[in-house]
Amino acid sequence: MEVVKNHPNSSRAKFELANAYDFIGQEEKAITLYEDAISTGLNNEYEAYALLQLGSSLRNVGRIDDAIRVLSDAESRYPEFPSITMFLSMAMYDKGMDSDALQNTLNAMLKYIKTSDIERYRMGIENYIKDI
Repeated sequence: MEVVKNHPNSSRAKFELANAYDFIGQEEKAITLYEDAISTGLNNEYEAYALLQLGSSLRNVGRIDDAIRVLSDAESRYPEFPSITMFLSMAMYDKGMDSDALQNTLNAMLKYIKTSDIERYRMGIENYIKDI
């Protein structure tokens, strides 16, 4: 907390303090700091982490719609972070969007996991995903 007091304009300091609050289960405090860090500007890598962690914290405090909104935005802005898709899928599941959550997860698996067996069955898997 002292670092943020000494560097009130540091987005990174706010992000790191949010991490600490998140780690000890004080998501409400973390949420405010994540939002502040994001709004004041982080580099792309840390913005992606902050959006993911904000979405996760929102989910943990029961703000599922907000979590889905934040994580959906993060997923579209940072498609190179499959972990965002995984957290989004969990929030979708919590919302009762089971089919969407499963489709989202399976599509991410197809995108990021490259093995000969997946490639062999890719067309069938893609067709089955559409039917979920």
